[in-house]
Amino acid sequence: MYSASPIKRSLIAIGLCIGLLIVFFEHRKAVQEAERQMVYSASNASWKISELVYEAQRFFTTLANHGQGEASLYEVQVQFEVFWSRTQLVAETEFPERIALDEGLNRILDWLEQHEGVIFSENEAVAGQLAGLRSSLEPLVISIRQNWVREFNASRNRAVTARSGSESRQNARQEFLIAVLIACIVLYLVVEVYLGTLAHRREQVLRAAADAANRTKSDFIASVSHEIRTPLNGIISMASHLGDHPLSPELRECVSIIEDSGGLLLSTINDVLDLSKIEAGEMPIEFRPFDPGRSLSLARDLYRDQAGDKGLSLDLVIQGDPLPLLIGDERRTRQVLHNLVSNAVKFTEHGHVRITASHGVSADGADQFEVCVSDTGPGIAATAQATIFEPFGQADASISRDFGGTGLGLAISRTLCRAMGGELRVMSTPGQGAEFTVTLPFVRASADAVREWTGSTAQPAEETPLHGRVLIVDDNATNRLILRKLLGGQRLDFFEAASGPEALDFLSTEAVDLVLMDVQMPGMNGIETTARLVEAAELAGKAPPPVIAVTANVMPEQVDAYHRAGMTNVLPKPVSKNALIAKMRESLPAANVGAIALKPPQDVA
Repeated sequence: MYSASPIKRSLIAIGLCIGLLIVFFEHRKAVQEAERQMVYSASNASWKISELVYEAQRFFTTLANHGQGEASLYEVQVQFEVFWSRTQLVAETEFPERIALDEGLNRILDWLEQHEGVIFSENEAVAGQLAGLRSSLEPLVISIRQNWVREFNASRNRAVTARSGSESRQNARQEFLIAVLIACIVLYLVVEVYLGTLAHRREQVLRAAADAANRTKSDFIASVSHEIRTPLNGIISMASHLGDHPLSPELRECVSIIEDSGGLLLSTINDVLDLSKIEAGEMPIEFRPFDPGRSLSLARDLYRDQAGDKGLSLDLVIQGDPLPLLIGDERRTRQVLHNLVSNAVKFTEHGHVRITASHGVSADGADQFEVCVSDTGPGIAATAQATIFEPFGQADASISRDFGGTGLGLAISRTLCRAMGGELRVMSTPGQGAEFTVTLPFVRASADAVREWTGSTAQPAEETPLHGRVLIVDDNATNRLILRKLLGGQRLDFFEAASGPEALDFLSTEAVDLVLMDVQMPGMNGIETTARLVEAAELAGKAPPPVIAVTANVMPEQVDAYHRAGMTNVLPKPVSKNALIAKMRESLPAANVGAIALKPPQDVA
């Protein structure tokens, strides 16, 4: 996503651009106002001079009318006063250039003062001189009018010259500077958008590369898991099969070591797969009724012998009321408990390991299940208490050498606790042991859920051996042998196919009750084989036999693909005898006993 810093810079640039546009328009407005004021000043001066000339003309007319007896002396005196006031008004007005104009005004003012006595004389003889005043005043008025026209034109030319000269150049420079700044800002915005687009494209490329790398990693983990689980299936299954036969103590110990080592390797593989699921956000949480007390007892019983071999006491303490039946993910809860108890027993050499459980109500009123696993081991330094919850993180590099392990257990446990809405915390002091506390919110199971769970967990009656016809499809002969050995005590007829096409050819003429299908086979894999089997059965109007995927590829998206192809169940490798029989017992009752003609029936002539 485009970072906040370029966006902030772009907003600042846009703000500056708007500010410069405002300055530009204000400057243009000021220049226009100055021009308007200049025009107004010139117009005002022109009007006053015109008024002066006009009043002079009226005074001349009044003098002429007085000489002809058409105007009284009073009218002459009034017009004389008006003319004098207009002259005074022009004399007081500021003009840009008025040197020549001042000379004409002064001459008129002198004339007015000189002849004022004549105008306002009561002597008829003096009054008779009024007729001759026009001849002496008229040249003065004509002179001032000519000087004004000449000075006005000269002043206007100088103003225009000034506007086109230094002032005009100054205004042009200012406007050019503003335009350059605006252009620079616009260019910056264009570059910023371009660079942002490049960054976004780079981010998309990097994200695509990261997604591809993540897919490659997932494919690699799935491939490695398959390659390890396939031989591990033979090791664990054959060791389990040997354990069912009479053996000498020495051989039984050897078989036990093989089983324990295989189980440890399988646990490591499962941790890596769990981490891959967590990183991909594909760690599902299931909510079903379960007995937390039973989960705690199983965790204690599983590690009791291991603790006893080290001289440790492993105790389970239930505080307060007995734990009720709760709704939650029993499998993930047990996984967390086993990780914590296993670590406590592994790292503690002397003293004890104690599992303390309680049930109460949290601050928000929800049922809360809390388990504390404490030990008297070496403890954990404060600086290491954060890193132990990181993938592959351990408190000390020597731990892997001394105790083994991948460092994934605590990281997975905390992630599972948080996925279930809880938390995993640690308190420890070096030399005084460690205390891991799991807090999980759970809902108390309803009465109906309790009855349902009680019925599903009741001890089953003695089960009769399986019977029917089973087709084993696997390109690995060892895997086929393992399945037959694990099912040796059942009443089953076995058939084998080493490839998908071979299985389809067999099923086109033979009837089976169940198919145990490997997935990763050369050529036609198990998914394609199952899809074709289902399609052929539908064309023949038959129900296909149930297909159980027996595979080491058990990532969530892979399991979904198996079900979409038509597989009814999935059995992960290494195969457990009990799990195998349980899966087959679930599927066999639904089998279609009778011939399955995968090839469409031919018309008989």
